[in-house]
Amino acid sequence: MNAHDEVALWHALYQLETRYWHEVDANGGRNAHEFYLPDGLMVVGHNRFQGREKIKEFYAWRERQAATAISSVKTTRHLISNLFIESRSESAARVLGIVSFYGAVVRPPAPQSKPPMLIADLMNDCVLDGDHGWQFKSHTLQPVFMSHEAPPSIAIDTHR
Repeated sequence: MNAHDEVALWHALYQLETRYWHEVDANGGRNAHEFYLPDGLMVVGHNRFQGREKIKEFYAWRERQAATAISSVKTTRHLISNLFIESRSESAARVLGIVSFYGAVVRPPAPQSKPPMLIADLMNDCVLDGDHGWQFKSHTLQPVFMSHEAPPSIAIDTHR
C-alpha cells in the first residue's frame, strides 16, 4: 500500500469512528446500529451485543436510563486518540486507539471536576461494504481506567 492509499484508508476509518461517536453523543445512538454489519459485534468490557437489533436495543436502553436520571438530558462526549490503522486487505482493516468517555446528567456546560468515567483501548475490525462503505465487523472497548461511576455500557446486566 502506498502512502496516498494509507492516508485515504486512515481518513476513511477515522471518519467512521468519529461519525459513530458523534451519533452516540449528539443523537443518543439511535442510529448507531447502522454503523455495523448486520451481524456486527459491539463489545464493552464483559458485555457483548451481537447483531444490529441487539445494538439498537442497547442504545434504546441507554436512552431510557438517561431519561430517568435526575435531569432528562444526559451529556456525553467520547474522545478518540492515538488512532492506528492496519490494512488487512483491500476490504478489511483493523483500527486501534484510545477512547476517553465523559458523562454528566446535566445540560451543557456540565461542571466537570472529575476524571473521565472510562478510558478504554479501542479495537475494531472494519469491512468495506460496496453498498454502505466502511462498517464495523466488531467494535471493542476494553476498559483500562474506570471511575467509581460505571458508564451505562459497563453497568448494564446483559444476562437479565
